[in-house]
Amino acid sequence: MAIVNEAITDQGGGDYRHIMLTVPANKSYAITNILVCNNGSTTAQFDIHIVPQGNATDNFVTRVINNLELPAGETFTFDNEKIVLDQGDKLRFQSEPEYVGPSINAGSFVVGKEYTIVSAGSTDFIALGAADNNPSTIFTATGAGVGSGTARLSRYTVLSATVSYLEV
Repeated sequence: MAIVNEAITDQGGGDYRHIMLTVPANKSYAITNILVCNNGSTTAQFDIHIVPQGNATDNFVTRVINNLELPAGETFTFDNEKIVLDQGDKLRFQSEPEYVGPSINAGSFVVGKEYTIVSAGSTDFIALGAADNNPSTIFTATGAGVGSGTARLSRYTVLSATVSYLEV
């Protein structure tokens, strides 16, 4: 059995549509369960979409969970359905609210994570992948950074999800 664990992030468009799983070529997956955990201190909402290969996400066609409210600290389990995804099919989440966490000091940025600059200080954020050194600029870290600048994780929600599946 394979397991995928991820934080639900905004992959563009500002609506926190996150592709959790895409079935690779010549494969089929049987989803055995989906766990969604609210790691925040307030209620969060999410949708789950099962999107067939070549189709777009559509609230009237692909949505299987609609605006489910998940209280802080709670976990939702989706394990009663029998879902088989074929090549190119996607399991997609849409959620809110955005996670606004504490500032992180330069030197502690994780390569590949998206951040929003809070204060440039003496940090060269351009060298870390940002378009400029201005507060509110969103960038994907290319290094840990040095100096006195700070940033916050960007485009994350308070939700994380785990998908378990079997290859069939």
